[in-house]
Amino acid sequence: MGKMVQPFGSTYDDNATNNTATTATAPPMEAVDLQTSYVEFILLGDRENYVVRAERRAIVESQCELSRIFQSGGTTAVRRVDENRFSVSESNKENFELFIRFLETKFIKFQDAQHTLEMLEIASRYRCPELEVKCVKELDMFLSDKSVLKVFRALWLYNSIIPPVKAKDLRGKSRQKAKELPTFTPEEYFAALLNNCLQLIEMHAAEIFQQPEMTKLSFKELEMIVKRDALQMPYETVLYDLLSSWSKEECLRKNIDLTSENRRRVLGALCYTPRYLTMSSSEFQSLKDRVELLDTSEVALVTEAFKNKKQSNLTPEQTELLNSFKKQRPPFPLLPIQLSERSNAKNYPKKMRRYVADLEKENDPQRSCCHRSILNCVGVFAFIFD
Repeated sequence: MGKMVQPFGSTYDDNATNNTATTATAPPMEAVDLQTSYVEFILLGDRENYVVRAERRAIVESQCELSRIFQSGGTTAVRRVDENRFSVSESNKENFELFIRFLETKFIKFQDAQHTLEMLEIASRYRCPELEVKCVKELDMFLSDKSVLKVFRALWLYNSIIPPVKAKDLRGKSRQKAKELPTFTPEEYFAALLNNCLQLIEMHAAEIFQQPEMTKLSFKELEMIVKRDALQMPYETVLYDLLSSWSKEECLRKNIDLTSENRRRVLGALCYTPRYLTMSSSEFQSLKDRVELLDTSEVALVTEAFKNKKQSNLTPEQTELLNSFKKQRPPFPLLPIQLSERSNAKNYPKKMRRYVADLEKENDPQRSCCHRSILNCVGVFAFIFD
């Protein structure tokens, strides 16, 4: 009779049976402390504390700033109370709990643009790239002329991390290896969203420039907007009126006399951003009579140019100034970088897409034929976290 097949790991032989019991390697169920599977964050309040319980494993695997509290004992905002409890300095308990639940489930439901910005602030503070990217995509998806200034001003806080000009590099980066998806950092996503905010402001400049929030911008914020080349306005008087209103508010904020000289001083070189020589002579005179954003010599320079008089003995600076005043604005701004369905190129008019394609072909014929499709890599990458 052949040998009987024995269970794996048995100690049976042909002639004898070993009845020694195998020692169990797992602890009994009653010995398992389920509390060690969780960690508690205690949010200290004025009258009572608020406790958020989270899965320890989700926090550890998140690789965000919170994952380091188990080794370091805490951070500046999170302090260890005991092995499984930490006190947290957070003013908004609901948003912090949403952040914890996102680390556990990778899902979050945003309420509006303000709420998304609040979650972006938490994600950045705790260095959670995955949530940062989701917030950027959400903000881009619902960006509008009503919310764009709020988003733009919030993103300005990230300017110390990445200069806005680097948003332009994202297109170049997406073209380096056409067959591979580009890898963007959260900071580059911020730059792309900032770029898209400015692009939307350009498209709707006439409406946005009349919003009261425009006069509350800082000088640097205002400068970044009014120096854009493709501001879509029916008349340059729209920009002139904005500068006039902002300079008035800035003089009041600085508690200085509301004179034309002081208004020119707070504006600095922004006085030269309107394309004065694209106005009519009567429009220019009307604006000048209300508030003089140009000094006497500059007004005389523009007035002579309106009369088509050949001006001699101009300095290089004066020649450059007149050329900038004559420059016509482009019919369209550039297309945004696709971060969501809203910023997909197909959602923009054909005339605009054709204009951008021709502009790219003129600037760089080598890449014009495939540039638009390669730029879509940005959009593809924006969705890989879904």
